[in-house]
Amino acid sequence: MSTVDEIKDRLNIVDVVSEYFPVRKSGSNYKATCPFHKEKTPSFVVNLERQSWRCFGACATGGDVFSFIMRIENLEFGQALRLLAEKTGITLLERKISDGSESLYKINLEATLFYQNILNTPEGLSASRYLKDRGVDHKTISAFQLGMSASGGARLKEHLSSLGFDLDLAIKAGLLKKTDSGIIKDFFWNRLMFPIHDRKGQVTGFGGRSLDNSSPKYINTSSTPIFDKRATLYGLHLSSTSIVKESRAVVVEGYMDTITAHQFGYSNVVASMGTALSEQQVQNLRSSAKTVIQALDPDIAGQEATLNSLESAYHALERRSIGQKFNLDLRIAHLTNGLDPDQLIRQDNDQWKRVISEAVPFMEFLIPAKTSKYDLGTAEGKAQAAAALLPVILSENNSLKQDEYFQSLSVALGVTRQALEASIGRLANVPHRANKRLNSPPPNTGPLDTNRINRLEDYVLSTLLKKPELKKSTERLLPEHFHKIENKTIFTEWLGCDTMAELRTNLDELLYPHLDYLENMGLEPAESSASESALTQALRRMELRHLRNLQEEILGAEDAKVPPSREVEATIEDLNSRLKELYLSTD
Repeated sequence: MSTVDEIKDRLNIVDVVSEYFPVRKSGSNYKATCPFHKEKTPSFVVNLERQSWRCFGACATGGDVFSFIMRIENLEFGQALRLLAEKTGITLLERKISDGSESLYKINLEATLFYQNILNTPEGLSASRYLKDRGVDHKTISAFQLGMSASGGARLKEHLSSLGFDLDLAIKAGLLKKTDSGIIKDFFWNRLMFPIHDRKGQVTGFGGRSLDNSSPKYINTSSTPIFDKRATLYGLHLSSTSIVKESRAVVVEGYMDTITAHQFGYSNVVASMGTALSEQQVQNLRSSAKTVIQALDPDIAGQEATLNSLESAYHALERRSIGQKFNLDLRIAHLTNGLDPDQLIRQDNDQWKRVISEAVPFMEFLIPAKTSKYDLGTAEGKAQAAAALLPVILSENNSLKQDEYFQSLSVALGVTRQALEASIGRLANVPHRANKRLNSPPPNTGPLDTNRINRLEDYVLSTLLKKPELKKSTERLLPEHFHKIENKTIFTEWLGCDTMAELRTNLDELLYPHLDYLENMGLEPAESSASESALTQALRRMELRHLRNLQEEILGAEDAKVPPSREVEATIEDLNSRLKELYLSTD
């Protein structure tokens, strides 16, 4: 028995939930108003027999006692495991894996102190004047550990050498560089320095701004074992508490935007460091925020690369929210008068508040932004606009939202909803709001064997870890399809990682033994096509299993004599449609 199973075996989920809010007996279940969204009619159901919970209202999610604790306490898996282990008196055997990261953090910290010291000397006068002219106060300079890199090419190198640091380590950290002729020099010099921290406050890299108009204006640490710009949010270590408290994160582009926002009291602001929000950055926000607001310049709709990046982030938010703590909502805030956040906050604080409060849902922004690129006065232009937007709309999991997006697109294109659906064959199975009572479940195939269930999802996850080329086959695979919380957590992290090394770095060390098990599972050697076929069949079985469980939960929670509530209608409709599709594809 695994540690997770042992903890679950010692807990009664009804007792655990009752510690946070009262539940009342309702038939064989227990009900309460959902703590994760506002409602009047109780839609939160706890099943004693299954030791599970599910919200049949706006949240439309559920899970086991671990999932509940992770959501109610805003915890990651490892934190929830430690909390419940302490609660049940189970001792966890934690292990530390040394991958050299500690040395990189240590040398980055020393570089940070070196840069900070220069800022406070006559040599740092140009940086100090720049910060003063930008209105940055001493408290904020200290909080963000701003500094100045030395003029000349080897001052940091000499300093680190004097302290006994290995220069190869400094090169690995991105602090030094080796020229083609073999000379080792400082990577940053004569620049205002912005240390970049991880969520824990450890310095992972740096950004440097030119103060003498040299090009490029900004440079960042190159990718290192502890720094990846695509996965990093500047200021997150100072913002995480406020983001959790407000359930909202505001993403800006620049260092100074973040610094000014914090100085003026907007401590839930982070920066994507010059790029649009990425999937990996979404991963860093998913456990803390319910709403993610991307602040964009007014002309951003004309930047195709930014739109594409935001679409990817939107897909990540949609897929990873299922079975997680929050149903994340991506919104877009339009800045006005050509001002960036730094300027707008300083010049018109009230306007900044309005811009953020009036942020629109991403699809409400994307549809006009995308359609404006095409000649909608021609049939060809309308077809091109539809082709660009329909894949995004079809990826929406909520049928009611999907209906809204279809209607918005049809209005934008000046065509009927029926004509829009008829234009693409895939739209034939698009769910509609007209809803019926839940179809009778398929014939019961007998009690599900827990070991067999675990082996199925272990096989799927192990295959994906070992054969990354099959990642494209996981479009319909959702975290909620995994019953084991360890598998669900690893899969969710894996979605945003490019390599196994990156995945291991992102995971809590308590998951290393299970990750090792998955990596060492014996899989039958097979050609790529055979592996993909076997995986497809396994994925279908996992989804069928998940949908059957949902059927049983809904049938067990709803009164068969009473029509389903409006909140449950969309779930029932999607469930029926997808089950029918899966059974037809199996025949």
